[in-house]
Amino acid sequence: MTDMREIVDIRTVDAAIKIGGAAWFVVCLLIGGLLTALRRRGAASLLQGAFLASVGPAVIGLWLLYSWMTRYDPQTGYYGLDKVWVLAVNAALFVVIGAAYGYLGGRLWARHASQEAPEATDANRM
Repeated sequence: MTDMREIVDIRTVDAAIKIGGAAWFVVCLLIGGLLTALRRRGAASLLQGAFLASVGPAVIGLWLLYSWMTRYDPQTGYYGLDKVWVLAVNAALFVVIGAAYGYLGGRLWARHASQEAPEATDANRM
């Protein structure tokens, strides 16, 4: 028989999240800058790109916090996965940060959509 092993270890997941978050950050900033240059909308596309880019560092930070809270320390016997407060903090963070991103993103896109709407109606009148 062969030894049972994990399919994916924690170091692989940690590296994938860090690389993915950093790549997301750079790509969103580049796309936002490119759309700003192509559309000539001033800071609107760049601001939207920066907002979307902020998701990358947020995911990395939240992953590091989650990893710290759920760690296993053999010297102290701390094991975060069996703590109710860890579950409560994770749930609260998920709700608060998700609601904040949804609210801010909705306001950001609504503001820029309302700025584009008068231009579209003016073009139709001509």
